[in-house]
Amino acid sequence: MAPGLKRFTDVAGDGTPRLDDAAGEELVCVERAASVALGSRAPEPPGTLFITTRRVIWLSEAEKGRGYAVGFLDITLHAVSRDPEAYPSPCLYTQLR
Repeated sequence: MAPGLKRFTDVAGDGTPRLDDAAGEELVCVERAASVALGSRAPEPPGTLFITTRRVIWLSEAEKGRGYAVGFLDITLHAVSRDPEAYPSPCLYTQLR
């Protein structure tokens, strides 16, 4: 797994990630039916992408308890790509520390 990327399993009963309230973390955006592709691996089945004031968290819809999180300080590059020659569907491209 890439440095900075962590497995994430701290999920509340309603299926949302538990946030670090003590650090003032707040939920900013939720995107459903989002897939994650790590490196050259095939994309994960769709899940939900949670963007908070501190992290980006993806949780699988197909496999409860499976997810990934990365802190904003671990994201070194990001871009939106809509070029089907680069990737078959629109995506957010990131590089992690």
